[in-house]
Amino acid sequence: MTREATRVADGAPASDALAEVREQAVELLARLERPPRNLRIETGTITIDIAWDDEAPAAPVPPPAVPAAEPGRTAAADGTGARYLTSPAVGVFYHAREPGAEPFVSVGATVRPGQQIGIVEAMKLMIPVEADRAGTVTAVVKEDGEPVEYGEPLFALEAGED
Repeated sequence: MTREATRVADGAPASDALAEVREQAVELLARLERPPRNLRIETGTITIDIAWDDEAPAAPVPPPAVPAAEPGRTAAADGTGARYLTSPAVGVFYHAREPGAEPFVSVGATVRPGQQIGIVEAMKLMIPVEADRAGTVTAVVKEDGEPVEYGEPLFALEAGED
C-alpha cells in the first residue's frame, strides 16, 4: 500500500481518521439508552445505521451493586472515602489483553494517570481503560468479562500523588 493510499481526502493519515471515527462511535454508544444489536458507520456520503432487537428488554436492568462515581469524585455512599476508576463506555470489561494473560492491574498495584488498567469491549471495539489519576488499587469492583455501564466503578483506588 502506498503512502498516499493511507491518507484520507483531507490529507490526514488514515490512522488519525480511524481513531476519530472510533472515538465518535464510542461516544455515540455511551449516549444510547441500551446497546444496539448492530452499528454500521460508512464514510463517503456518510451513513450511520443503528439497529436494535425488536423485542423490548424483559425486565429493567438492576442498578449496579456499587454506586457509580464520577471520575475523580469521592463515592460518599460507601462511607469509606474511596475513589473509583470508572468505565469509559458501555460494554464488557476485561482485566487483561487476552484470556489467560496477566491482568493490567490487581489489588495493591500502584497506578499513574494514563496507565492502561483494563479494556471495555463495545460493539467489537476494544476500548482501552486508563487511570485518570494516581493511586493504589484497593479493590477490584468488576470481574473479568462482566458487563459495565458508562461511569460504573471498576476499581477502588486509594489516592496517590497525581
